[in-house]
Amino acid sequence: MARWSSRRSLSGVGSFAFFAAWFGILIVMLVAQVFDIVSALDLGRHGVRTTGVALSTRSETWNDTDGHPITVNYTKIGFTVGTQRHVEEISGWYATGEKVRIVYDPESVNVVRSEEDTGLGGLAGNFVGIAILLAMLVFGVSFVFSWHRW
Repeated sequence: MARWSSRRSLSGVGSFAFFAAWFGILIVMLVAQVFDIVSALDLGRHGVRTTGVALSTRSETWNDTDGHPITVNYTKIGFTVGTQRHVEEISGWYATGEKVRIVYDPESVNVVRSEEDTGLGGLAGNFVGIAILLAMLVFGVSFVFSWHRW
């Protein structure tokens, strides 16, 4: 009988560690998504709008855990603030020479996003991500409550 109790206790510690890691990762991802949305909306409200020119585009491709390729595009944008020329990288694919509407932070000119990425439409993916993370969090909490006998 004592043997069973010690195994059950070790199992409880392992389960606690698993769920603590599960919730910790979800919370960090949720906070990151919310921070990204808030900073993008803040930049959209308080940033300076201008037009930049696409200088070059690069792509990064990798495979997800199922082996499906994921490609993300980044474009270097040149723009002028006062008399100074700046080159920064934004997400998205734009043809070389294409004019791109951008928003930058006047206090930190290297913080730049395309204008479409600072509105609610451009952040739709972030909202979907938050919904999925919240669903996973609710599932985890409900699983813990159903698993643990009070």
